[in-house]
Amino acid sequence: MLSWLRDKLLRDQRHTTMVKTFTTAIGLLGIALMAALYSSSMGRDGRVLAAGISALIALSIALWVGFRFVPRLAASVDWDWLPFISRYHITREGWIYFAAVSVVIFAAINTSNNLLYMVLSALLAVLLLSGFLSGLNFGNLSLDLRIPSNCFAGEPFPISIQVHNEKKVFPSFSLNFEPPEENAFRFSSFYIPVVRAQRHVTQAGQAMLNRRGRYLVNQIKSASRYPFGFFVKDKKYRVEAECICYPAILPQERINFSVLDIQGENQRFERGFGYDLYTIRDYLPADSARHVHWKASAKAAVLKTREYAAEENRRIVLAFDRFGRPGDTEEFERLVSHTASLAYHLINDDVEVALVSDDWKTGYGTSEALLESILHYLALVNMSAAAEPPDAPEAGLRMSLRNG
Repeated sequence: MLSWLRDKLLRDQRHTTMVKTFTTAIGLLGIALMAALYSSSMGRDGRVLAAGISALIALSIALWVGFRFVPRLAASVDWDWLPFISRYHITREGWIYFAAVSVVIFAAINTSNNLLYMVLSALLAVLLLSGFLSGLNFGNLSLDLRIPSNCFAGEPFPISIQVHNEKKVFPSFSLNFEPPEENAFRFSSFYIPVVRAQRHVTQAGQAMLNRRGRYLVNQIKSASRYPFGFFVKDKKYRVEAECICYPAILPQERINFSVLDIQGENQRFERGFGYDLYTIRDYLPADSARHVHWKASAKAAVLKTREYAAEENRRIVLAFDRFGRPGDTEEFERLVSHTASLAYHLINDDVEVALVSDDWKTGYGTSEALLESILHYLALVNMSAAAEPPDAPEAGLRMSLRNG
């Protein structure tokens, strides 16, 4: 809704600017016309100097208006109503209709029958009406594409499109929306049968991105066969949407977690406040009664107490190396996906993870914000043959294509 209001304010501002520009241009052209008439009058009276100066002023004003104001006015005009500018594709029904028109033209010329000429006029009028209604159908529409700010490669995610019909009276019919061919962001097409005047229609769909990265959507293509189905007319509408595609997350079954050296997964062989049993010793008055080992006390006939082994926090460093040669693109993408998968599964398993690279690093943590920052970095990271090895501790897991 805020995007629609912003677009409406921008359109109103452009309309006000266009009206001011048009009024100024008309005023200056009026002055130029008066100067030209004065020059003509002076010429008839024989006053050559005054006539020449007046003509030069009129010409200068006209040229200034042409260079200064005409391009602005032309940029504000919607030229899509012109058949040679709009994109039309003739359908099968359209070819059949043109064949019928050709037969009527041939018959009318050969027979000079007035009735055939009237039929031909009606057929041509239908073509003109089709172009007019098609242009009216696409006019005064604004689009708002809503996509999530982030997604995962290879996983479908929901998107929605909202179409606003700003026409006062006329509805818009049979609209099909799809991404332009040159846009890398692909989604399923949306078909909207009707958008009534001064109303909006929202429709949901799905999209899926196959590669990580930043995706910008600036245009959406609309097509319609309205009104008679003789042509399919295309028109592109401007939208603003952005999505960061995170690397694909591999399932846990495809990751070998046994190679990870996660600190704290095994107990430290010293006293502490962990959960694993370290030793059983004689009871001291300062010990808590909760730690008394009653079975050992019964066997020894002396109170015995438990001592527990100390534990470290479960943590690991993922040392990501951006190094890669031009031929290592696919291997680098797999490395990025594997690194993202490790960070995703470990953080969800409450393991403190830190990611270190030559140009970026994080601290230890298990928060969603940390995972988002890691995935965001890996979504946009670039391979470089000049990248330095990451500065990471020996206990870290090194993710690199260096040395094969």
